[in-house]
Amino acid sequence: MRLFALAVTLTAVAAAANAAGQAPAARELFSAVADAQQGTAPIPRAKSGAARPASAAEQGGTLTIYVYPPSKPIDWSTPKKAMLPFLLVSALDHLPIIRKADFVSDFGEKGYISWRYKSGMGHTIAHLACTLPGGAPYESWSSFSGQGLPEVDLELLLKREIGLGMLFYDYVDGYIISGQENPTHLAHYASLNGAAPRYWQQKIGSKACADARDMVEFFKSFHFQEGAALAQLQARPPEKTLYFSSNMDPYKSYVDRNSGGNGKVGGGCAPYGLALLKIAGKYDWSLDDMFLLHIDISERLIGGIPDENGKLRRIPPLSLFGELGDSWTHPGYKNRHFKNYDPALIWKFIGEARTCLAGGNCAPKVREWLDKNRGRVSAGPAQEIRDTQTGGRASTALSAKLYGIVLE
Repeated sequence: MRLFALAVTLTAVAAAANAAGQAPAARELFSAVADAQQGTAPIPRAKSGAARPASAAEQGGTLTIYVYPPSKPIDWSTPKKAMLPFLLVSALDHLPIIRKADFVSDFGEKGYISWRYKSGMGHTIAHLACTLPGGAPYESWSSFSGQGLPEVDLELLLKREIGLGMLFYDYVDGYIISGQENPTHLAHYASLNGAAPRYWQQKIGSKACADARDMVEFFKSFHFQEGAALAQLQARPPEKTLYFSSNMDPYKSYVDRNSGGNGKVGGGCAPYGLALLKIAGKYDWSLDDMFLLHIDISERLIGGIPDENGKLRRIPPLSLFGELGDSWTHPGYKNRHFKNYDPALIWKFIGEARTCLAGGNCAPKVREWLDKNRGRVSAGPAQEIRDTQTGGRASTALSAKLYGIVLE
């Protein structure tokens, strides 16, 4: 699964070199319990949006953002170095599937996640479990994804040769992963990648529950049938399309639509997770300084735009692995600024916050944020995730513990 535009760009290079492979769909099955020292507090397995009895203690509820980093750490110092982890992860898509975990999404579509699940860019998943103002319970698992069409990668990269222009492209197949696929990603990543996902759990009231519910259901309304052809997706009018793009912010585009606007709606996984915190009124905007990835990218690396001679610039894919890929900027050329919320930065922040709370050393900015929110932030209990992979007649149990922070 492609996780946001940069992942699309770099895995497309591998797809071109390996005749293109289609990443399998995924499914998720999650059970979370507090650590034995904390007592038992399981996260329900209810289907997204499904009702379940609410106790008095559940009035309001929680919005939990789960995040994990790339399977292979990314060196952002140069385009060339940044591409290598994506190539390694993409190569796994072309290996035979030996074991898998099956699932059925909230939309009734069957899928599976491979035993070798890896992530090129990391991922962000939201779990909403709360009580609405009228007393009705609401629960959902959701995350934002897109660009699962290899033909689009190949068209942009090999035929039009737009190079890193793919970072600024609006893909028409953005969609919400809704339901059990999400917690299965957590279980498989934690068990197979060596770095467990972390969580940010925010306690919310019933009004925030309703606001977050409305946003989740709005984004789910753009769902299209799995296997839909590219031509079908391209035929949809812009106002009926959910774009997978770094050019759009889910929160801003949602607010615009709610205010009567008709602009494009889109984003990526980390922006979507944080958008739910924003719409619930629980996001601290000062965190942008630590959560956003910023890169100035030279137009010398971007194809599909006029070059210095007035001709359409073309960037052959392999040139990005030569001298051209040794720097993000090039003298004599304008830069375009790329920015996006980075799952790896959010994951790192949560880890450092826990270290600080335990009395250890952490980054000054993290310490400053904790001091500002003294009494509101605590280290959350361990959550144990479990799942089972099947292959032939055999099955393999997966288990790992996740740690995070809890905010009042």
